[in-house]
Amino acid sequence: MTDSLSDIILKRTTLIVRDADRMKDFYEQVLGWTVSYSSEMELTGGLLPCGKKGDRVKLYMMQGADPDIAKIGLLEWLDPKLSDPGSPTHRLGIGNIVLVADVPDMTVLMEKVEAFPGAKVHFAPEDGTFPDPRGEGTIEFSNAAMFDPEGFFYELYYRYNRPNPEQFLIRRTTCIVRDIDQTLDFFTNTLGLTKIQDSTMDLEGMLAAGKAGDTVRFAVCKADHDYYGMAAGLQFIKDPLDDPGDATWNTGIGSAVFVGGTQDAAGLFDKVKASGLKVTRDLFSRTVPKTGGQGETQMHSMGFQDHDGFVWEVNQREDGK
Repeated sequence: MTDSLSDIILKRTTLIVRDADRMKDFYEQVLGWTVSYSSEMELTGGLLPCGKKGDRVKLYMMQGADPDIAKIGLLEWLDPKLSDPGSPTHRLGIGNIVLVADVPDMTVLMEKVEAFPGAKVHFAPEDGTFPDPRGEGTIEFSNAAMFDPEGFFYELYYRYNRPNPEQFLIRRTTCIVRDIDQTLDFFTNTLGLTKIQDSTMDLEGMLAAGKAGDTVRFAVCKADHDYYGMAAGLQFIKDPLDDPGDATWNTGIGSAVFVGGTQDAAGLFDKVKASGLKVTRDLFSRTVPKTGGQGETQMHSMGFQDHDGFVWEVNQREDGK
């Protein structure tokens, strides 16, 4: 661990999709986000364990309330196309993610989801309460769940007795994992994140995995913000989910890529190697446009997969952005 709050900032979760334009429309029309960056480019190869050098891709970066963190990337292979795994199953397992969000108006959001082609309401809004994890009484809420047109899953909350965001806000990305202790070790000792919650509970049926009554252990870690831009792990304790085995390492349509920023790429890469993680590309340097497009700067980047096959790209920009 360093003296800073964390070794990395969790800047965005990039979703590998069939149709980036359709997903851009979903984020704009349903969630109210905007495009902060868009590009068609050729891959340099190695950072992602799919595709190859020279592949042409399209990337949108979608921005909500924060211009720097808690963003979503939408990445589509244009030429050649990635293998299509078929229609979304609308079920989750080890190696999938849950995007957990606060919403400004649950009723309006549900109407928009139902009207958007390919999106699906998985769990209609229900009211409930839970203890405030900061010890500040009880939170009264409405929660729901949905799938976007590509089959990524969202857990949604509106709080009756707490402030709600003016815009759809993704608070954290939760990884469904085999071993929560191993995940926590990776989050805290390799990435330098801070654990803020670790609890065991029985599911009530909203999650598109397992079944009501299954026991799970759930842990949340923060980087530089106390409420969003966080990562979490979720393990089914009773009954355990089926292990996908070698399929864990298959990255393609339906996969997520975590993109982080660091102020010490060399130090972080040493930790990654020491932890025995699978490196997809050794630390290297490249010239990239400065934020805002005025001039260029050097960026030092690395790629690796964690113990459950989730892909991580971490960058250090010399302009500090």
